[in-house]
Formats: sequence, structure tokens, C-alpha cells
Amino acid sequence: MVSHRAASLRSLLPTASAVVGPAVVAAGLVVAGQGCGPPPVFNSDIGVEAEPIEAGEGAGTFALKTINATLVQVPVLGDFQGGGINYRLVKRTFNEDSNTYTQESRLCGGFNFEVAGVTTSLPESTYRAVAPSVTETVTISDDGSYVGAGHIQLWGLRDLPDPYTSDLPSDKDDAQNEPHKSRIFDMDDDDNDGVTTFISGAVEGQVFIVQRKTVEIEGVVLGPDRALGLATNTNEVVQLGNTNVLLDRQSEGSAEAHPDPKLSWFEEVRVADDADCDLVMAAEDDGILSRVRPF
Repeated sequence: MVSHRAASLRSLLPTASAVVGPAVVAAGLVVAGQGCGPPPVFNSDIGVEAEPIEAGEGAGTFALKTINATLVQVPVLGDFQGGGINYRLVKRTFNEDSNTYTQESRLCGGFNFEVAGVTTSLPESTYRAVAPSVTETVTISDDGSYVGAGHIQLWGLRDLPDPYTSDLPSDKDDAQNEPHKSRIFDMDDDDNDGVTTFISGAVEGQVFIVQRKTVEIEGVVLGPDRALGLATNTNEVVQLGNTNVLLDRQSEGSAEAHPDPKLSWFEEVRVADDADCDLVMAAEDDGILSRVRPF
């Protein structure tokens, strides 16, 4: 588990929201918009009706939680739910010409779910060493629909000609060949190429990996200060080595998207513009981000 700074995000919410409350603000916007725009969308995938906002009101700083649920096939033992949770600090601006938002986000921390008695963990500092994702877009429609695209995480990888599509090494041997060898680096500065993950439980050791992860999110806004919905995640992981031969296939191959799409979800809440990653990581303890799926 990661450590959190004991701090309250409530004190950092914008003054207007603290005084009026996002639900009241959102309700006012919906009434004002009736008759001059489309009705609020009801997202049947999550069973939630949007609370639309005016153009530009979705700009600002947000804490974002995304869940990636996978189905892991373990030989002999069967199928298990895997995946994990990421927490991000988002900075978003509005583009009037295109009526869309651009943003960058920084990974603040997270954790992985236990699978068949085995847990994969990383220090919070490793999450924060991932380069910010700087080419993200968000579209918030007049009816309150929300679509976020372009988030990417490169773990132990750099200088890819196209961060989203450039080939990764096929295995640890291929990782020693160019151009892959030059693109892999010691991201967590521990004298091991790639990223060191710590395995505990039924088997113990360290696994050295590189990873490319993308996240797309889609749902609804609930006023200017909150959005929620479903998340679609992709993970490409290549193991570079390990400290225990029993871990030779750890992190490789056998995980796929969970068949229940509602298990992969996101929630986003507004925070003050000077919020940092420590405050994002305190958001659940403070009741700002939901601990369980909010729909």
C-alpha cells in the first residue's frame, strides 16, 4: 500500500463550489439549458443521467481514478480477476475554436490486485517517475456526454518514434537488439534496466519489465466538478529479467480484458489548481474520490 499525506482536498475545492455545491450549480445549469439545447443524456452503460455544463466549464485541475479489471488465466488454478488502480493529477484547458479540451496528466500512484495469492507492487516513487501524458483530449458534449482519449504511460521506455504504435521488443532477448536496446532505460534508477516490480505472496522476487499502457474513458459529467463512467485499458508488458526462475512468465501473456465492462471504470473530481500528487493520493481517505464504483 502507498503512504498518503494526511491532508484534506475539501479545503482546496474552488470557493464557488464550496459555497454553492456542485449539485446545486449543476441543477441550475440544467434548468437554464432546457429549451435551448439537447436534453441530458442517460448513459445506459452505467445507468446515470448527465448534468450538462456550459462550454469551457470543464477546464481546470482534477483528481482522476481509473480501474483496469482483467481476467487472468492461471494454469491448473483457473481464472482470477486481475488489474489495478491508477491515480492521476489532471490539468485541462478549453479550446473555444474546436469546442474541445486538451490536457496533460501525471501518474501519482496506484496498486495492483492480488492474483492467486500473488501481489505485484511498486513504490509510489516509481509511478511518479513515469513521464506525464501530454497529448490527451476530452470532449464534453452539450448533453453532458464525456469522452477522454490519448492517455499513455511509458514505463522504462523512451524515444519511441510513435509512443502509441512503435513496436516493443517481443521478449527479453529481443530487448537486447536495436532499436529496442537504446529505447529501454533504468526508469526507477536502481541499476536495473526498465522498471523493477516486487512480487510477494505464494512466490517471492523481483521482475524487471517495460510497459506501454493506454487508457480511454467514456461517461457523463455531473456538473462542472465531477465525471464518471467506464474505462478501456490496454497493457503491453515485456519481461526483461527476474530474480527467481519461478517468475519467468510473471507479467506476461495470460491477462485479457474482464468480460464485465463495469469493473473497469473512472471517476474524476475537481481540485484546486495548486493541488499536487500527495493530495490526489489522499482523496479517497478524504471522501473526495469513491472507494467503490459510484454507479
